[in-house]
Amino acid sequence: MKKSLVLLVVALFANVALVSAKDMFPKKNYAKVNQELSTLLNPSSAVGILEKNEVVKVQILVTESGDIVVLHADTDNASLDYYIKESLNYKKFSTNELTPGTHYEFTVNFQS
Repeated sequence: MKKSLVLLVVALFANVALVSAKDMFPKKNYAKVNQELSTLLNPSSAVGILEKNEVVKVQILVTESGDIVVLHADTDNASLDYYIKESLNYKKFSTNELTPGTHYEFTVNFQS
């Protein structure tokens, strides 16, 4: 009985710690950054016509000088990967929402 009471108390504390940790690190919504990304990635005829809609996870790094560096674009389409890197690399965001030196991941939806 004593062991089960101790286990119950430990489980209760672990649950409370997890719930409070979730509230300490809320996921931010970068509305202005998303808008700027969609403007920078506005498709042109250079991309060509996509055969189907494609959702791409783009990992970026913001340098100390505010430049965007594309670390990875999760796509098998080589021309789309090239287009994403050409459109974003060494461009700057006008907003200061992102912290320099931090990696970020955004989901970009390309429509055919």
